[in-house]
Amino acid sequence: MHKMSRRIYPLNSLRAFEASARHMSFVKAAEELHVTPAAVSHQVKRLEEYLSTRLFRRLPHNLLLEERGKTLMSELREVFLRLDKTIDRALASNSQGTLTINTDPMFAVKLLVPWLYKFNALYPDINVRISSSFGEVDFQRDDFDIAILFGRGKYPGLKTIKLFEESVTPMCKPSSFNGKSAALLKNPEDLSNHILLHDNSLSKIDSSAPNWNSWLKAAGADYVDTSFGPHFNQHDHALQAAIDGTGVVLGWRCLAANDITAGRLIEPFDLALPLGLSFYLVYPEAYENRPEIKAFRDWLMEEP
Repeated sequence: MHKMSRRIYPLNSLRAFEASARHMSFVKAAEELHVTPAAVSHQVKRLEEYLSTRLFRRLPHNLLLEERGKTLMSELREVFLRLDKTIDRALASNSQGTLTINTDPMFAVKLLVPWLYKFNALYPDINVRISSSFGEVDFQRDDFDIAILFGRGKYPGLKTIKLFEESVTPMCKPSSFNGKSAALLKNPEDLSNHILLHDNSLSKIDSSAPNWNSWLKAAGADYVDTSFGPHFNQHDHALQAAIDGTGVVLGWRCLAANDITAGRLIEPFDLALPLGLSFYLVYPEAYENRPEIKAFRDWLMEEP
């Protein structure tokens, strides 16, 4: 079967139009593209002939976009942005071992950054770049090789690897805090004598996620008053408040692993409730065999 050939687009004309529409000036577009204003005007005219429509209204001292020009510009801006990022990615892949990671901010602060020196020691030739943000990542739009996301693991079209099954349990500073001793926390009902730190970070993600009320109910101490105590919209902030001795937090065990190991926090009780959400390593399946991604993936899976 004869395959349909791809249409050949006038890329120079498209670039000239995009720059002219962005600056609303052939002169400024010419300065950016390092050509003459006449050359830019000629390329735009070629594009108008190619599309059989007028894109600009040419006035004596400035330009105005026609409606079809506005429509084209709104799409073309995103196309060139993606093209620039694709070229940057191709150039980066030719450089020695560059790996760009987008990660949940809490994971970056509490786990990835403290562990990073170990990865650097094993793979000194891989240049790691870390960026943090909440929510999902568009690998076609954003310049990332791999991402660490917090959620339920439903990321269509992406290779998804669960890193940790997160759960929550009370945590506090091992020595005295808020003028009281952690040794006084022998039973769940003893929490009534301490300040409870509240994590509101999951309220918009999963209203059924465990909180102080559900943990105390599971522990048989649901009569403990949970109406008081500071509230935080980021869990790592609540953890830090517990480390500083402000009170007792219902901490995420995986996220607080380094703090537990270092003795900054302790878990006074054995009861832990599953969070129902986890951290996932995700990347496009097309990236599967990249050496830097394979090295980072294998290291991260073994690190805990």
